[in-house]
Amino acid sequence: MSSSSQKFAIGIDIGATKIASVLLSEDGEIIASSQVPTLANEGMQAVLDKVVTEINTLRRLSSGELAGIGIGSPGQVDTAHGLVYDAINLGWTKVNLVQEISRRIGTDLPIWVQKDTNLSTLGEQYFGAGRGCGDFLYVSIGSGLGGGIISGGHLITGGDWYAAELGHISFDPDGLLCACGNHGCAETIVSGSGLVRLTKRLLAENSNGSSPSNYDYLTPEDIISLAQNGDELALHALSEMGHALGVVMSACVAILNPTRFIIGGGLGLASFDFIVPAVHEEILQRTISNSRRVMNIVRSNIESPAIGSACLVWYMLSGKKLKSSPVQKEVV
Repeated sequence: MSSSSQKFAIGIDIGATKIASVLLSEDGEIIASSQVPTLANEGMQAVLDKVVTEINTLRRLSSGELAGIGIGSPGQVDTAHGLVYDAINLGWTKVNLVQEISRRIGTDLPIWVQKDTNLSTLGEQYFGAGRGCGDFLYVSIGSGLGGGIISGGHLITGGDWYAAELGHISFDPDGLLCACGNHGCAETIVSGSGLVRLTKRLLAENSNGSSPSNYDYLTPEDIISLAQNGDELALHALSEMGHALGVVMSACVAILNPTRFIIGGGLGLASFDFIVPAVHEEILQRTISNSRRVMNIVRSNIESPAIGSACLVWYMLSGKKLKSSPVQKEVV
């Protein structure tokens, strides 16, 4: 256990399937961590009660000063007012998350909330693959495609908290319907479901129009396993996903001139070696050499998504506070 003179932060990551939590020292040591099922179908109040249970457990384990609590949530997040909008996977339309948690824990301990991918980005900046790098993009590939931006050492959230929605750049407005309501978004290719759909299409094209029945329940994990065993079709599908991601990342190179891309998320890490050559190929074809002269692409090495949530505490206390958007939704 760390010295009692240390400061600690609690980090909570509210995901669609699990709630991850950590008690983190200011030098990055994980004192305690846990995961519990989210079970969003039980309703918002039940999910928030689970969050509070995790917080209270970690508070009891802290051996020094507790500096604050950082919470990551999907959806559109207004950090200045502690609000979460449109967290579709949780079934939330509008929640004053900071107010709800503060009321339940009954303390004036500071609490901040931020979009989950932005917090993964902060985790990389403080204790991961972005440490010492002032300009990078975090790219998360899992059930969807998301991202986060560090520029000049600061987290960029955008005018209405929607910065780095990488998955919703449309390649084809007449293409497949995306969960966001638009068509042909990058996420329809660069995601778990996108990879499965792409693989099944390639299977059908190689089977005279119909995919074999034993591929009806194909998963992203199956495709990665096939690729690891040299299956040409699986390798082709992953390469196609990499090319699509490369188009998105090329735009980021031209606009932001990052020195590093950090690829994370379950599928991003599992597919890293298979997709990065195609990503590089697209970037070389689509960007000028000066904009990528010092750029590299690396894996995420953060152990838990809740680490980034805890890092929000250190970030906010450092004085790099996020400014309120000039365009505000109604505050409840």
